[in-house]
Amino acid sequence: MSRAVDLRDFSENRVGPDRGEELAALAAEVSDRLPGSHRIMVAMLDATTGNPATVISQAAPAEDADYVSRAVEHVLAISPVLGLTGQTPEFVADSTVQQASSGAKAVHLQQRHQGIPIFQAAETVHFSPDGALTQAVGSTISVEEMTVAPRLSVQQAALRAAQHVAEPRDDELDATDAFGEPLTPSSVDVSGFEPRIRATFPDVPEHPTVLEAGPFGADIKASLVWFPLQDRLALGWAFVLTMPDDQDQYFAIVEADAGRVLYCQQTLQTVNAVGNVYRVDGSDDRQRTELPRPIADYGILQPCPPPLPAGFPDDWVTLPETLGNSTNAHLGLSDVLCRGTEEDGTVVFDPDDPTGDDQKVLNIFYLNCYMHDYFYLLGFREPDGNFQQDSFGRGGVASDRVDARSHSGAVQGTANMLTPVDGTSPVMNMGLVTSTDRHTAFDSSVVYHEFMHGVTNRLVGGPMNAHALRSPQSGGMGEGWGDFVAGIINDTTVVGAWVVGRPGGIRKFPYDSNFPDGFGALGQGRYTQVHNIGEIWCATLMEMSRRIGKGLAVQLVVDALKLSPANPSFLNMRDALVAALGHMHTAGQLTDDQNADALEGMWGAFAQFGMGPGARSNGAQLTGILADTSTPPNV
Repeated sequence: MSRAVDLRDFSENRVGPDRGEELAALAAEVSDRLPGSHRIMVAMLDATTGNPATVISQAAPAEDADYVSRAVEHVLAISPVLGLTGQTPEFVADSTVQQASSGAKAVHLQQRHQGIPIFQAAETVHFSPDGALTQAVGSTISVEEMTVAPRLSVQQAALRAAQHVAEPRDDELDATDAFGEPLTPSSVDVSGFEPRIRATFPDVPEHPTVLEAGPFGADIKASLVWFPLQDRLALGWAFVLTMPDDQDQYFAIVEADAGRVLYCQQTLQTVNAVGNVYRVDGSDDRQRTELPRPIADYGILQPCPPPLPAGFPDDWVTLPETLGNSTNAHLGLSDVLCRGTEEDGTVVFDPDDPTGDDQKVLNIFYLNCYMHDYFYLLGFREPDGNFQQDSFGRGGVASDRVDARSHSGAVQGTANMLTPVDGTSPVMNMGLVTSTDRHTAFDSSVVYHEFMHGVTNRLVGGPMNAHALRSPQSGGMGEGWGDFVAGIINDTTVVGAWVVGRPGGIRKFPYDSNFPDGFGALGQGRYTQVHNIGEIWCATLMEMSRRIGKGLAVQLVVDALKLSPANPSFLNMRDALVAALGHMHTAGQLTDDQNADALEGMWGAFAQFGMGPGARSNGAQLTGILADTSTPPNV
């Protein structure tokens, strides 16, 4: 018997001979109670439930507002037609209103009973671009009132689930992936395993619970769920079990009465991949590149802080397309992704046109995934608010991989990135530079700069504060950090040189030791604009990296972002960098001599740019600026 289990019976057609007429009569009756001229009709039935799969609305009023509440009101109003006549209908809506490029919208709702979700019972309500409700589609389950009284504790059910997924079955031993390559089934030793609760919320109907990982690769998440059997709903405990080293993951439901495994499915799928990409910019030919890149390719100081999870780097792709755990790369506002082809068991992304739309999508996917791993090595991880669809039980809020958009032509601002709070995807836009007919997706320095906006917005002030870089100096540093990272990774003192076709790039001065201005220039002349303010900060960091080493410098920058207050000034960040260095020394990452040398180099860079110990400003504003070119007496 396979580990994959599903005790639902889909063989029986539950649509009786009179069901259509019955629902048509109900639809007419319900229509008479709907506002205005709004009428509904059943367009399709679900043979597995006997209830409608599609209920069309006609002449519904148009209103560009309150989509979530309107969706909930609609499914409650038509609940008799949905087969919910013998029960109190319950739905919980996702607060996110999805929108297509046309402006059409969708609201998703989960059906519940006594506050507990019904497995895979959900409705999606559609609205046209003008805001008129057009249809409700999905699957609803007719239920009778039942008592919520699980006989098995969550620990007992967890042990049963663990035992079920622990070892592969015979039918898994010769399994292959979609490309014919052999799969090594995962396993775990559960002998002596005693599930223990880490946290539980008994006052919530579904009793969400977190159990200790034990021999598994991550904490075990559990909650109550109704599972539809042929003649009844069965109450079950649902679990997410991650195998050691994140090799695999299973979603399992154990009956809370008899302890049967009602459902179990593998949830992780991986694909080996390579891509033909522009690693730096379009001045060189594309390079066939392994996806993901090996850790050694990043040049990050080792050991990584904190230790990496087993099996890192995580897979970049889960299907043969530019959609992965950290990045969803697509063409502009469409859903068009770049698809790969199979070559000897490996997915290969190799667009025919090296400057076409597929290449633009592939390149932005590659560069975003590269940056995800680069900063993961530097300590920007799940609890810090990094960008992942699945956090693998490592903390933070999931469902926020980068929404990376490569536009065919020009886009407002040419290149940008918007980063909301943790749990909501940042949006990156890359467009064409029309003066050169070169695309920003092919210039890594531009993509790196924009990605760094996401990092700093999540780290400064914490991942739930989206307003921590709003002050003038803070916003300027946001731009400067982006240029700094691009310069460090590409070992250059200019940004955007290729895409604009100018050796000096998109800034006024190169970020070398001859950069002419410093802290004292803030608020004067051109240094009132955010990008120009950032040039001074980047020049300071680049000088610091030359004095103390690139690897140490970039690690200190990330550490300092975590230590920073919200809306910091240049001087706040100077102090955070000094503090970060002190912490590395205290932790034994640096010897006394290494610390002394780095401290001298760091203060030398700050002094060169007017940020010595006597420098002053009115907080993070551009007033009260006083430069100081000295260094502390003990350095």
